[in-house]
Amino acid sequence: MKKRTVTIASEEVEIDIVRSSRRTIALYVRPGGSLQIRAPWYIPIYSLIQFVHQKTGWILRQREKATRVEPAVELKQLNDGSLIPFLGREIVIRICRDTKAATELRGDELFVCVKGELTAEALTERVDMWYLSEAKKYFSRRTHELAAVYSDKLPAPGSIRVRRMKQRWGTCHPNGNIMYNRELLKKEPALINYVIIHELCHLVHHNHSKKYYALLERLLPDYRELRRRLMSM
Repeated sequence: MKKRTVTIASEEVEIDIVRSSRRTIALYVRPGGSLQIRAPWYIPIYSLIQFVHQKTGWILRQREKATRVEPAVELKQLNDGSLIPFLGREIVIRICRDTKAATELRGDELFVCVKGELTAEALTERVDMWYLSEAKKYFSRRTHELAAVYSDKLPAPGSIRVRRMKQRWGTCHPNGNIMYNRELLKKEPALINYVIIHELCHLVHHNHSKKYYALLERLLPDYRELRRRLMSM
């Protein structure tokens, strides 16, 4: 297996070439964004590289899909002391007795206060609702903060919404409205910022053209590394 690099949309992308007795060429985008090409022994390297360049549009679509897609995560049944992810760290659930029901994060502890008993199913539902509420507040605030930072290059977004999505971290509609995946709240802030800026750039370019990536790179020079980390998680 030989490793080479090819330039895709102004980015150097690693490609593994695997030779065998197969009769056709097959191209794969792997987790992390690198490429693998499987080919017969007799096809020269330059022909394989040419084949890759012919597939540039497909490669960009697949890498973008890999960046944004995560299997749907169902919140497992929780109990007092369970650890859950939040902004790239783990927080611990604490059940407390109080005169009123409330859910509050204090440092690295999420206190779920109830008047009486709380079943595991009810606790899981409370935490699920807390995630959604926190995601709405966090993504709305952070999106407007980043839009303000880059106001000389980006227009203001429309509405900011959050829901659980099966196949995207976020999506930007032509009318300027942005939707985020609630699961994104579990990732570290740097990766969240990447997704937000990624969507904000779509307010200018509603595609993944070279102009789009040029804008993304001006705003976030290390976006490739951030994308790689998000893809590999």
